[in-house]
Amino acid sequence: MKYIHKIGGMLTASFLLATASCSDYSDYNSVPEAGNTPEANATLWENIASDSELTKFTALAKKSNFSNVLSSPRFYTLWAPIDGAISQEEYDRLMASDSATIVKEFMHQHMTEYNLRVSSALDNTTIVSLNDKHHQFEQTGFDGHTYRATNIPSLNGVMHKINGQSVYHPNLFENVSLLENCNSIKEYIQKYDELYLDLAASVPGPLRDGKQTYLDSVMKTRNVVIESMMNAKLSNEDSTYCMLIPNDDAWKEAYDKAAGNYKYIEKMDYLDLSKKTQTAEGMKGMPTHGKADKAAEVSSLNTSDRELTPEKAQDSITCKQMVTNLVFSQSSDRNKALFEDTSFDINDSAYSTRRNYLTNMQEVLNHTVSINSMSNGMARTLDKLPFLPWETYQKPVVVKTVSKAYEVKGLTRYNIPLEDLAGRDTLFSKIHEQYGTMFDRWLFPSDSRFFSYIAVDSANVQGESGCPEFNFALPNVCSTTYHIYVIVVPEQVSRPEAAVKPYYLRFYLSWTDDENTQHYEIMPKNANKSLEITTAQGTSTNKVIYVGDPGRLNVIDLGEFTFPATYYALDAYPSLMMMHTKSYSRETNRKRYDQQMRIAGVFLLPTEYVNSFNE
Repeated sequence: MKYIHKIGGMLTASFLLATASCSDYSDYNSVPEAGNTPEANATLWENIASDSELTKFTALAKKSNFSNVLSSPRFYTLWAPIDGAISQEEYDRLMASDSATIVKEFMHQHMTEYNLRVSSALDNTTIVSLNDKHHQFEQTGFDGHTYRATNIPSLNGVMHKINGQSVYHPNLFENVSLLENCNSIKEYIQKYDELYLDLAASVPGPLRDGKQTYLDSVMKTRNVVIESMMNAKLSNEDSTYCMLIPNDDAWKEAYDKAAGNYKYIEKMDYLDLSKKTQTAEGMKGMPTHGKADKAAEVSSLNTSDRELTPEKAQDSITCKQMVTNLVFSQSSDRNKALFEDTSFDINDSAYSTRRNYLTNMQEVLNHTVSINSMSNGMARTLDKLPFLPWETYQKPVVVKTVSKAYEVKGLTRYNIPLEDLAGRDTLFSKIHEQYGTMFDRWLFPSDSRFFSYIAVDSANVQGESGCPEFNFALPNVCSTTYHIYVIVVPEQVSRPEAAVKPYYLRFYLSWTDDENTQHYEIMPKNANKSLEITTAQGTSTNKVIYVGDPGRLNVIDLGEFTFPATYYALDAYPSLMMMHTKSYSRETNRKRYDQQMRIAGVFLLPTEYVNSFNE
């Protein structure tokens, strides 16, 4: 495929040579000599104005003051629709438009620079018109329209008359300003429009007072929502995207569901694990270093904008989460059904420009109420935004390492090659029996060939009587309900012959309520002083004895917990503290209980996500 761009600005002779060499046309940049025909000795404008088949084209050129361009010495190739190719409705619409619209949507749509002739060598060529749109230019026609006449010479160009009008399509960026009944997303995106000087397209002038001036300043618009949040270049005509556009009803429904996850408060005190103030020995009872740590007091909004209220922060983050996964590139095979309007397989997932995998995409097709073609893709208008919460605005929180301030001596990360675990399915059988594949994406990530966990041996903790302690900072927790799990790993993963011993554990959750009061809660909630837990290892008051299943990974279920205030995008975080409640200075305890804590991860899974696996 040949691919010919229009080039703006002045060109040097060397650049012209380079361009000509890649075009496959010997006459690409040469102006044909005037011949004996009257057309060859007239300008494009004179030839158009005198052609009885181009009266509509002539009228539109006059209305938009474009006759001056067509009379200029600059060389153009023009594809001119004959009168019968332009419907009366379209003609009336254009004549009622301003000059800029006529030039952009009609004149520039049918023009490019240089001498592009129809010849037998022409085959499957894409050209870029003056308005940056892409067109198919072939021996048989232009944009699928056949020729009425070809290679009509002029003093300043060549003209081909065509039996159809090339339809102008806005690109996806331009389409935002044209949206109807989608005002919510339109207003949100356009609020972040920013004009900037395009240095590459502008023509430099002289320096004045040490500052660069420009003879021709070209201003363009960019948008941080599109470029950063969506990670897309919706104005790029060389890319092909599918953009999902929720209508106002769909936006409101999705917004109301997502907003509850982002309930911010003005100030938030939290246990800052990066500023440890107590040793592990001080953690046997209720944590003493967890009192309102003023060094850890943060602005919940974390911004210099004094006018940003919790309500405005909630709105901003909610909108951000809603638009993050609305664009999909055609370059990913996963997105084929979006462009071809075919069904998704039940196990298929689409891949957004934010590099997120999204399932439930068949519902996107089902809720598409209209499809509009764009010059660089398509826009699907939806009456419902059916993304799954846990894939978008309510993601699981998974922590597989402890806070660095608590990396006590003896902490080790183990990476066990998966081939070493081959044939040892019983290690993971209990998790699969109880939870199916719910944890597999984290235990066996597709981009790793290792099974990983962390461990600490109490014998290496400060002093022989020390009790090992893990402290997990839980980032980006939303104001919603999570089911909290901890996965513990038996020594048999690395040493199949090791003796099975139970853990004697206690868990604390540090969190802040919506009145900025810090709390420390024993987990699970029912493990309080009035409850005695009896297991095969004995009875305990206010302690959790965890026995588990010998030789297998086990899930410690700490129950559900609802966080009243969000930590999303803040420096603040809740934390989970995990510790032994037995001293290992006595040999009897060392023989009876496992001294090492081995953890494959802490998992805060939204209840909707957990329920989806139980259905």
